[in-house]
Amino acid sequence: MVARFGGIPLKRHKTAVLTDCLNTGPVYSNKELIRRLTKGGCELCDRSDGIQVHHVRRLADLSWLGRPSPEWVQVMAKIRRKALVVCGDCHDQIHGRPASSLTQ
Repeated sequence: MVARFGGIPLKRHKTAVLTDCLNTGPVYSNKELIRRLTKGGCELCDRSDGIQVHHVRRLADLSWLGRPSPEWVQVMAKIRRKALVVCGDCHDQIHGRPASSLTQ
């Protein structure tokens, strides 16, 4: 009796040579968000400390019916992207929290 897996015999080969490859994972060098993150600056105020990403579910969520839209909405609509690379203070302002003081 011989056990087979998909036509391959499941016998052990004592002389087999195994070559392991290091899997470093996928490299996404051409992704736009990665390119924007590696610039290292806020897309609203050009600061380079505390970079974060603001994300919306749909671009249609950016419509502010009858009201003037904030600067961050205009930037996201202009670049037609659901993610915006911003500094921590701009991210706090987007979410309606007061920005942290620089002179604490």
